[in-house]
Amino acid sequence: MSIMLGYLFFLSLLLGILASKYVAGGSVGERGKVRSIIVPFIRWRIHFHHWLYSLWIMGFSFATGIYFLTPIITYGLLSGVAFQGIYSYNDWHVILIKRHKIGDKAHLPAASKDGTYLETGHIGTFREIVALEE
Repeated sequence: MSIMLGYLFFLSLLLGILASKYVAGGSVGERGKVRSIIVPFIRWRIHFHHWLYSLWIMGFSFATGIYFLTPIITYGLLSGVAFQGIYSYNDWHVILIKRHKIGDKAHLPAASKDGTYLETGHIGTFREIVALEE
């Protein structure tokens, strides 16, 4: 029985990786089939990466006991999404981005290949920002 659960988890993990690879952008700064969730907040933009909200959904699922089909499939799919988001993009840790104004419109600076933002530099990782707040 446990070997079947292992196979089921592995297959749903692969499905999560492939699905997120299909709908996400091919590289940093490239728009995918599903747009990124970027929320303006005062002078910042908060980028909710798909790996981040898949972890939140896993936590919610664990806390409430609500799953897609079974817990194994839910955790496998969401783990695949989180893995793909962290492994495939070198800007996975950039969550806060300082906004600049050009004319009247605020814009999100373009990312370079190394994951830094050309016009602003990267502001900080989630871990660095939490350490600043403590």
